[in-house]
Order: sequence, then structure tokens, then C-alpha cells
Amino acid sequence: MSGEFPPLEQKHQRGKQFWEVLIIMIIRGIAAWLLATVLLASAAYAHGGVGMVDNRCVLRIGPDIMFFTGYQPQISRDEFCDDIPSAGQTVVALDMQDTELRTMLTEIRLIRDDGTHTRMNGLPVLTDAELASKELLDPVTISYMPPKQYPTGTLTFEHTFTQNGKFIGIVTVKNEHGQTYVSQFPFAVGQPFAKSVVLYVVLVGLLGVGVYGIWRYGGQKKPKATAIPNIRKG
Repeated sequence: MSGEFPPLEQKHQRGKQFWEVLIIMIIRGIAAWLLATVLLASAAYAHGGVGMVDNRCVLRIGPDIMFFTGYQPQISRDEFCDDIPSAGQTVVALDMQDTELRTMLTEIRLIRDDGTHTRMNGLPVLTDAELASKELLDPVTISYMPPKQYPTGTLTFEHTFTQNGKFIGIVTVKNEHGQTYVSQFPFAVGQPFAKSVVLYVVLVGLLGVGVYGIWRYGGQKKPKATAIPNIRKG
């Protein structure tokens, strides 16, 4: 009957439709993942910390901002904005953009992230009580710069990370009236490679699915139409 496919052709068509639907679902999933990543990054940035503004790395603290520059002089002059590529000597420079910050006392503390802090949008956040507790902070502090004024608006600190891991930077500024602003920025040392491995695994998996689909369905030859002999009735 015209308009109907032979069994093998029907199987080929069903397979083709299946892979078309699968590809659409994968594209939608990737788009949703990218959107969720952007939203989470924006939400985390709204709670302070390091982020990008006009292609520059900034640290937002209260109503003010500081330009943030980090690099590892013994490894590379390439700058980083959040995660540190590997363990070793690390230098961070902060440039205060608001003159108000230059008259305030600035304190910097780096602590290990032991995984016990409250999490907001997937990121660790210390509560006010934790920030005020020296008994809690001192045992996990790996670097500390006491409160000090920086009239030039520029401060630089360095620390040598001896091992990879997760950490939290805490910048606290306080004015002469006792008003205090705190910015927290979680970061990892030596973690970008692990993130890349996960991404590569996902991409390789998707590529494998696509190759299999092409081999399994796209590579099949269409069955030749069987000629129906024209039998005349006498």
C-alpha cells in the first residue's frame, strides 16, 4: 500500500525521530544548566565577595568596591579572579575605589573551609556569631592581616598555600563610627582541574552518545524497494 513504510524503514524512521528528540532534550538541558549557573553566580555575588564588573575583578564590600588582582609570581603572571590554579606563593592586590575606604580600618583573614558553615546558594557563609568568635576563627586561620588604614588606597598581601583545598577569604572594614562591613569570598586552591575533568567527562559522554546514534541508526542502509511483479490476469 502506498504511504506505508516497510518494517525496516519504519524502524529507521523511529530511530531517527528518537535521536532528534534526544538532541533537543540535551540542548534544553544544557541551556537550563547554563541559566542556573548564571543565576547562582549572580545570587552569590549579591551576598558580597569577588565577581566581575566591566571585565574587571572586583570585591564588593558594603556600598563600596575594591578592584581585586591575584596572581602566582613563581608559576605564571596570569591573573585570576576567584579560584587559585595551584598551591604555592600567591599575591593578591586590592585597590580601593572609594575614598571612604581609605579612612577605614581594613582587616583581612583567610580560613580553611571545614564544611561546617551555613550554605547559601551552594556557597559557605559564616554567620555574624561565627565572624565574631575568635575561638572559632583562630584555629582555622591560615593568614591574617590586623586592622589598618591604607591612605593610598592600595594594599597587597601574599600567602603560600602548601596544599590544595577549599578556603574562605574574609575582608572586614570599620569606620570611626563603629559601622562595619564584611565581605566573604569562598575560593578553592588547585580545584579548576577537577572541574575541567568533570566537564570533559560530560562532553565525551555526549559525544559518545552522538557517535553511537549515528552508527546505530544513521549508518543503516535504507532497504531497497522490492519490485512487485505485474501479473496480468488472462
